[in-house]
Amino acid sequence: MRIALYNPIAPDMNTTPSLGLLYIAAKLEKAGHTSFVFDERFNKNAVAEVINFQPQVLGITSVTASFKNGLSAAEKIKNKLKDIRIVFGGPHASALPEPVVSEPLVDYVMTGECENSFPQLCEAINCKNETESDLENIKNLTFKTKTGDKITSSVRREEFLNSEELDLLPFPAFHLMNIDAYFNSPQEHGLFQKGKRILPIMTTRGCPFTCDYCCRIMGKTLRKRSVGNILSEIKTLIGKYDIDELYIEDDNFTADKKRAIEVLDAIIPTGLKHIKFANGLNVQMIDEEILIKMKEAGAYSLSFGVESGCAETLKKMNKKINLDYAEHIIMTAKKMGFLVGSNCIIGYPGETKKDIRTSIDFFMKLKLDSMAIVNIVPFPGTETRRICEEKQYLTEEAADWNNYYFSINNPIPLIKTEYLSKSELKSEINRAYWKMYFNPVWFFRNLKHLSLKKIIAGARQLIFKRFF
Repeated sequence: MRIALYNPIAPDMNTTPSLGLLYIAAKLEKAGHTSFVFDERFNKNAVAEVINFQPQVLGITSVTASFKNGLSAAEKIKNKLKDIRIVFGGPHASALPEPVVSEPLVDYVMTGECENSFPQLCEAINCKNETESDLENIKNLTFKTKTGDKITSSVRREEFLNSEELDLLPFPAFHLMNIDAYFNSPQEHGLFQKGKRILPIMTTRGCPFTCDYCCRIMGKTLRKRSVGNILSEIKTLIGKYDIDELYIEDDNFTADKKRAIEVLDAIIPTGLKHIKFANGLNVQMIDEEILIKMKEAGAYSLSFGVESGCAETLKKMNKKINLDYAEHIIMTAKKMGFLVGSNCIIGYPGETKKDIRTSIDFFMKLKLDSMAIVNIVPFPGTETRRICEEKQYLTEEAADWNNYYFSINNPIPLIKTEYLSKSELKSEINRAYWKMYFNPVWFFRNLKHLSLKKIIAGARQLIFKRFF
């Protein structure tokens, strides 16, 4: 059976390959199917390539901002391949399975982790006689059932892989994507990079914390791959793809301190040159012992998910960190020579202009090397979304899924509150960016770490913010 896996592009996507699709591709290959991962970031004519591939099933993953692009690609492919079955998965479909499966083009929705369930669905489709009872036995599946003229959806059952099952997964099938196009394109996830051949890895899944703005697509239970399994994959990435940098993409790598140190200890003898944590480490789960071990393992860049420098805003977010401790860890990491970044959310429900300026003042005193300054995006399925709907904070722009991304040049206000209008939100974000990145001290301190391309792009962004 031929199965195409498709990743539509979103405006703010980094260029890291989609581990979710690559894990599924590996499982399909092991089951004897022919599959390939088509990614709009690396496959310039992705739709045409899918059509030429002639698949029987098209699996599309999407974040909220890429959902409509995914539907557009599905329509073009369906026009040429009339009998193809279309399956949606990823964060957006997992949050809204019934609205997504109600789309005329969509036949099925897979929610959460589906390395086991998606191949089961493909087997059922391959038999050409799948019944509702067959489909109901597939976990994490939402599908259409016809009752007269009415289309309804099945009750979905979510199931996450346990730690032992994670170890049994084949490694992500990078050979089933256009890996050469990826290595030949700019490899970006954050402001800094040192390697030329960079690939990602995920050593744990899930996060035990309950921040209100987070989708938590992998659930709240932390599941951990064994150190031996992780080491085997890293050696494969070095030996097969000659990587010189590794992005560790865990939601919460340091949630289990003892295990995190064991993983770092295992990495040291591999000779891997560079490691980057770009995904927002929880600062509360970091101490000096872990920082020392990260340094020994080759880590050079750390990003912390602080999100706000205002204690009152952190309470509203249900973000359980101590700002004094965050300052201590960040300053310690800076003294140790790490490039240190942080996320900063502006305009959270209930946040005032005074709160925002308190937050920015906190971040500015840390002398960060980078800061992702973004407006709050009320993603579907989050507690933040529920609050915004309940209090009618959503703007007209929030009605369009295409706007659900973090825009740097032109922030798109998706909420407005009694404390902050849309124009005030944009003004505060622009003010914060100008204060951070138009600081000559910051520029000259980081000049040696930035490529000419990023310097030019950054200058354009700042000029745009200042004069337009």
